[in-house]
Amino acid sequence: MKKRILYAVIAAFALLNVCGCQRQKPAEPVAAEPVPVHEEITLLALGDNLLHMPVVNSGKQSDGTYHYAHLFEKLQPGIKNADIAVIGQETVFGGAALGYSGYPLFNSPSDMGKSLVEEGFDVVLHASNHVLDRGALGVENTLNFWEEYPAIQVLGIHASTEEQNSVNVQTVKGADIALLNYTYGTNGIPLPQGKEYLVDLIDEERIEADSKFAEENADFTIAFMHWGTEYSIKPNEMQKELAQKMCQWGVDLIIGSHPHVIEPVEWVTSENGNKCLVYYSLGNYVSRQLEERNILGGVADVTLLYDGEKVTIADSAFVPIVTHYDITYKKFSVYPLGEYTNELAAGHGIVPYVGKVSCEGWRDIVSTVFEGYDTSFVRYEFDD
Repeated sequence: MKKRILYAVIAAFALLNVCGCQRQKPAEPVAAEPVPVHEEITLLALGDNLLHMPVVNSGKQSDGTYHYAHLFEKLQPGIKNADIAVIGQETVFGGAALGYSGYPLFNSPSDMGKSLVEEGFDVVLHASNHVLDRGALGVENTLNFWEEYPAIQVLGIHASTEEQNSVNVQTVKGADIALLNYTYGTNGIPLPQGKEYLVDLIDEERIEADSKFAEENADFTIAFMHWGTEYSIKPNEMQKELAQKMCQWGVDLIIGSHPHVIEPVEWVTSENGNKCLVYYSLGNYVSRQLEERNILGGVADVTLLYDGEKVTIADSAFVPIVTHYDITYKKFSVYPLGEYTNELAAGHGIVPYVGKVSCEGWRDIVSTVFEGYDTSFVRYEFDD
């Protein structure tokens, strides 16, 4: 009996082996291949929003409020579709109690700020030579206004030393982007004693410290510079030398304004091998200036590529724009030069001052600005 049971057990084990049903060692898990990251980040940067009183009044509504969608409609939906949409807000929102005013001491309705939000801007630059036109109160009232819109990144002005010492780093599609903003000065108006933190001035020691912090803590660094010589279509030595230094310190993209005219674009390479793309000046976005070259501005249209580790510039363009207003100074709009017409130019408000203007004349100015520089950056229309 015991032998029959033993034989049965042996037979059962043999049958299991034949069937291949024996207990197997579990297979080692196969690691999944990492999925490559190729995120495109689009950036659209506009020049100085220079609000002379005719520009301010162009947005006045019957109920006394102001609205400025008409200044941006020709660039939509590009502004709203950009991952990072930037504008240089040359003037402060000091509040109605201080009185709205134009040149030389500007104060603009905060309704412009509301329009910037509605139009899809993500970053607003306030470091300009006019930022102290209404003193500390003008800056503080501007900061108070922006507290209502915490999603907007406000650069160049601060409510405290601690805030000023904190470099702005934003995460966009997984990439950490550092944003810096400085002005060369404030038209001789000194920073209030004890409130030196209000405005970010161009100071090489501070810029170096901010840039190196950004290099270590972000994937890409953009510096917005209010600099240069007014009405000069070529960068001055200060701009070129500082651009080289900033490139050395790790800044990847520099976008400038202030001269009221456009200046060229170029790649610079520092001694340590870093490369940086520099838009020396985008000129005015909008203004009521009266010279043909002041009416011509530019937009930086940049596509960044994030691969999960680093950010590179995949594409970049300089798109010329024209501020249009009629002879009554009541109707303002801004067009890509590629969409502007000579019919519109014939009725431009600067014609009584400078004579006939044309699309060809503005294209000639662009050619003169980029003489000796890489003209392939210039495109007259935005990519779809």
